Amino acid sequence: MNSDIYIGPYKPFKPNSMKWSKNIDNFSDSATIKVPAITSMKKDGDTYERVQTGLQFKEGMKVEIYAGYNGDTDRQFKGFVRRVNFTIPLEIECEGYSYQLRKKLDFSKSYIGTTVKAILQDLVKGTDIKLSDAIPIIPIDKVTFQNITGVQALEWLKEKCLLTVYFNEDVLYCGMQQLEVKTTKKFRLGWNVIKDNELKFNDKKEFAEVRIEIATRKKDGTKEKGFAGKKDGQVKKFKSVLKDKSILEKIASAKRIEILNRGYEGAITAFLKPFVLPGMAVDIDDTKYPERKGKYFVSGVDGEYGPQGGRQKIKISNSL
Repeated sequence: MNSDIYIGPYKPFKPNSMKWSKNIDNFSDSATIKVPAITSMKKDGDTYERVQTGLQFKEGMKVEIYAGYNGDTDRQFKGFVRRVNFTIPLEIECEGYSYQLRKKLDFSKSYIGTTVKAILQDLVKGTDIKLSDAIPIIPIDKVTFQNITGVQALEWLKEKCLLTVYFNEDVLYCGMQQLEVKTTKKFRLGWNVIKDNELKFNDKKEFAEVRIEIATRKKDGTKEKGFAGKKDGQVKKFKSVLKDKSILEKIASAKRIEILNRGYEGAITAFLKPFVLPGMAVDIDDTKYPERKGKYFVSGVDGEYGPQGGRQKIKISNSL
């Protein structure tokens, strides 16, 4: 097992243990690093000085976490120090690039006839955040932001517009959930999967009939609706401030796919290899039940590294 922690100006060092979490449903990536409370700081030549570790780290320092095996490590987290807890061992709480938007405290701007991407371009000015090339053109009729944080603006896009918002390290995506993936990792139950007790197979989802309706109110007071599915069966209704019917229908279609897909749901626990990120796909092979073999969208990854070993808990959602 190998690991390296990079914080601020310091050379890479080893942790006691660490955890990290990334999820498409939560745009704030997080990590916790535990290190000795007292350490030796190299001075001139070969002399060392005993210092309190916690006093060397400051909020806002950049952080990178690497972990893997046999010298082959992957970057598991990239972000910033958010808080230092003076415990034994010392605990360093970290946040992904949403940290920079959380520190943007007075975002104020009015928009008429704009797009989601134009709002995001204004939002990330002065930060290290880059926008994903995959952000679609989503019209916004009218909106005013008054003295809010950057994170609150992202929450508005997620809750009021029903959009998927997440970071891939320093790259921000906002739009409909992407169901076309470029990277697929293979897992076989009982082979490179340590635990599958949280994995449930549902063979009845595909027979359910659900109609998704997303409604918005236009300037003249009339309602605009986007929907997916037949009128028969259960109806799930959502509200959005978006006015474009084609966009509403794409969002409705993505939500319907999440509900209807037959197959596995839940999570698998695996080693740190093969390396998996949210937005990838996993191809799960079940030798006991070959008919359950399938490809699934990865919605989140929780990882940990310590004396007990390295693990990643891979959360899956709809089948692909």
